[in-house]
Amino acid sequence: MELEIVGLRDVGFLHEIDETGKTLEENSRLKAQTVWDWLLERGMDSTIDGVFADDTGLEISALNGQPGVYSARWAGEPANDANNRAKALQELANEENREARFRTVITWIGQGVDVQVEGIVSGKMATAEQGDGGFGYDAIFIPKGYNDTFAMLSAAEKNKISHRARALAALRKILKR
Repeated sequence: MELEIVGLRDVGFLHEIDETGKTLEENSRLKAQTVWDWLLERGMDSTIDGVFADDTGLEISALNGQPGVYSARWAGEPANDANNRAKALQELANEENREARFRTVITWIGQGVDVQVEGIVSGKMATAEQGDGGFGYDAIFIPKGYNDTFAMLSAAEKNKISHRARALAALRKILKR
């Protein structure tokens, strides 16, 4: 299957999209629909087969799925990765259950196809930051079957097992049909 993927800047879309959804599914759909509608308004749907957008969240079992859809801004302002990691470690300080998962939802909209897929990687939360690679919560998330955090894995290794890779594989399977 041959697909040429182009970025938003490549088609002239330079707008910020507010993530106002209450779920990963809603935010993913909102972003994809916004871009698709923008393309339709400009008659670009004849040259572009569709668009996809994702939303990703860390879901921690002991915290009832938090931070989830609010992962990027969970610790409040200023919204940054270090503050989010610190909040997660603080919230889990006295918790034995450290089960967690990263979940990515991708929405594809275009040319008669409107689908959502998800990719999940399960694991557990570390008790302290480990590693300096990656971003977000990578330094405190240990994927199942590993002893190292995402931040300690090479980019190639992480990309093989990541939630995004799994979601993209699921989307590719659907688009092949």
